[in-house]
Amino acid sequence: MLNFTFIVKFYFEMKSTSQIMQTKAMELSVSYVNKILGMKFDVNEIQNLLIKAGMESKIINKNRLNVFIPPYRTDILHEMDIAEDIAIAYGYENFIPEIPKIWTSGQEDKFQKFCNKLRNLMLGLNFQESMSLILTNRENLFKRMNIKSEYTGDVVETENALSTEHDVVRNYLLPSLMSFLETNKTKGYPQRIFEIGYAVEGASNENKNFHEVSKISGVIAGTKTNFSEIKAVVEGILFGLTDSDNVKISEVNKGFFIEGRAAKILITDTEADTDVGFFGEISPVVIENFGIEVPVTAFEINLTDLYSNI
Repeated sequence: MLNFTFIVKFYFEMKSTSQIMQTKAMELSVSYVNKILGMKFDVNEIQNLLIKAGMESKIINKNRLNVFIPPYRTDILHEMDIAEDIAIAYGYENFIPEIPKIWTSGQEDKFQKFCNKLRNLMLGLNFQESMSLILTNRENLFKRMNIKSEYTGDVVETENALSTEHDVVRNYLLPSLMSFLETNKTKGYPQRIFEIGYAVEGASNENKNFHEVSKISGVIAGTKTNFSEIKAVVEGILFGLTDSDNVKISEVNKGFFIEGRAAKILITDTEADTDVGFFGEISPVVIENFGIEVPVTAFEINLTDLYSNI
């Protein structure tokens, strides 16, 4: 049998901690609603539509109302949210579509044409395309890639991240492909994967002038892959998209490559050389960090810089 004293105590504790349900008042502009919805509602029509949406209101003047938000409508944070409810109450089927009075000549974006040409080129080289999130973490970007600590500050961090797995914006794509290989290490080899996607870089100054760039990265995982194979892939890309006379390759040292088995890609012009990417054999340390059991070669090219220099 339950103790009566415990039941009474439990009841009063629950009562004292119950949530207070109160409505919240928010001012709404009639002209704002009409601008958003492309309509010519007057204040009385909007008030009637708000009633249909389950919200009471009080008219202030012919252009403004006080809308009382029910306590359970925690999704309403802005006038835009109320305008959406008004549109639903009015009925989307009642809106008459209008063609904007703007004369333009429709054509495919030139940079996207460039990227599509590159995709077809990669498919012709027997690669498969993958897509990954632009958000990642410092562990994948730096520690597992054997990047020194002095370079780990130049990334965009997300505020109030829900997960430590996705708390920074990537500044290069290669770690995403290494994670892909880690996930698919039980599949057959060789694996030839590429991705065209966005990264955010350029935080090497005190003003933190980050900018978004498009990049392509590719990896080959297999027992026979080597520097010569990935070099042939990079040359196939560059010579298929650019003037071969403007391309120069020189040695580079990066923590995730085997020393002496990596190179950077330079586009030459009359003023200066532009560093647009790198390629090489992935270090055994990095391969072990991702739990991969076969050699890996990789490349990455900044498409934004490459496109602007061809």
